Order: sequence, then C-alpha cells, then structure tokens
Amino acid sequence: MATFIDKTVNGLKSLLDHKGTIKLFGSEGDITESQVTFPNYGASADDIRSFESKYSISFPEDYRLFLEQHNGARIFDIISDGKNIGGGLRLSSLEEEMGYVELFEGVNGIPTGHLLEECHLMIDKDRLDRGDPNYLYLFEDGLEYKPLNLNFEIFLDRYIICQGEAFWEWTYRTAENYYR
Repeated sequence: MATFIDKTVNGLKSLLDHKGTIKLFGSEGDITESQVTFPNYGASADDIRSFESKYSISFPEDYRLFLEQHNGARIFDIISDGKNIGGGLRLSSLEEEMGYVELFEGVNGIPTGHLLEECHLMIDKDRLDRGDPNYLYLFEDGLEYKPLNLNFEIFLDRYIICQGEAFWEWTYRTAENYYR
C-alpha cells in the first residue's frame, strides 16, 4: 500500500520531463521552469539509528520513511536561461544533516533542509518528545523560530501542491496588503 509520502513524491515525479524539469504556474500568471531531483537511494536503517542515537532524537515516522526512500531531494530549483540557479526546497540527506546540526547550537531542533535562501526547515525536539504531531518549524535568518503547525508529510504535500510558493504566509495576504 502506498504511503502519503509515496503518493506525493510519485505524483510529482509523474509530471517531470526526461530532464527532471517541470513548468510551473505562479502568481499573476508567471510561468517558470523548475528542476526536481531525488537521489536513487535511501538512507539505511543503521545510518538512521546511528544519527538518532548521536543526537538523542527519534525521527517521526513520516520523516524516517522519506529518508529511507529518498535520503534528500531538491524540489523546484529555478531554471533561468537553461541553467539551474537554485532556490526552491533542498531536503538534506542524512549525511548533510550531520554537518548542519552543529550550526544550530541553542536551537532545540534538527535541521531537515532549507528553502527561500536563509530559511531552515527544523524538526522541533521538544514537540517531538511530547508527541505533538505539529513538530515542524521554520528558522528564518537565524533569528526567528516559528512553528508551521505541520508534520513533514503534510508540509511536503502542501509545498508541492503550491508549486514552491510560501503557503505558510498566505494567511497574511489580504486584499489590503497584497499590493503594497
């Protein structure tokens, strides 16, 4: 039986051309070309257990499943004049996460990736320890640590549905402030 993560990732993959690119429809009719890449391997169960032991964390099931199947991804990198210029969402491999953990001393979270330049997607250890399913946070510019009130699979699904747009900020877009 396909899981939520499987359905989301496989649905996106089915829309990619042979180069891993996709045309996206953005706000105000903007059409862009983006690239999506998933590695052809997953993290081993032993590597995941070793990471969890080293950093005193037990990954949530949805995120562990993603690592086992894909061990990272780049979703909606911008293609400009035929070149990949980055952007989008970069989900870290387990090896990359090991390098990032030390950068976030004083933040009780585990970085899972980054997006929108200086934003990092984090699994909050306190929420995870309490069994709170809304464990995902955004750490912006190294200053603001704000809850997304989501888990990993819902975040990934919404990010893909919204074609890389910052859907978590949409509640702030009203007719009054949209044009400012």
